[in-house]
Amino acid sequence: MVQHKAVILCVDDEEKPLVLRKLVLQKAGYEVLTANSAKEALDVVGSRKVDLVLSDHLMPGTSGVELAQQIKARYPNLPVVLLSGVNEIPVGADSADAFLTKVEGPDKLCKEIAAVLSTFTAREGTAGSSEGPH
Repeated sequence: MVQHKAVILCVDDEEKPLVLRKLVLQKAGYEVLTANSAKEALDVVGSRKVDLVLSDHLMPGTSGVELAQQIKARYPNLPVVLLSGVNEIPVGADSADAFLTKVEGPDKLCKEIAAVLSTFTAREGTAGSSEGPH
């Protein structure tokens, strides 16, 4: 039996960090989708099966916190992890399931994602999953 590969949606308005994060997560065994804005992320979540959203916090237009709030309003069982270049936890970050700083590095990122996915899998019987087509 083939085990389900968790699908992670990475959201960042900057291309280089987005590509690097995608490579790190693919190497860790995840299927990775990308979006360059909160609007694009919401479109992806609405049209594809996604198990976790990993979003940069500081983006033009809609912030990562605002994106997390919008996702949780539509898909309450879809885990969201926020990532930021600043060490201070932003107001409203509690709408996300985890908050990491970029300085914590790829090992901490992968461990935190695995922990969040594990928590949601145990709670729901499957990973969070958006309501997009399966």
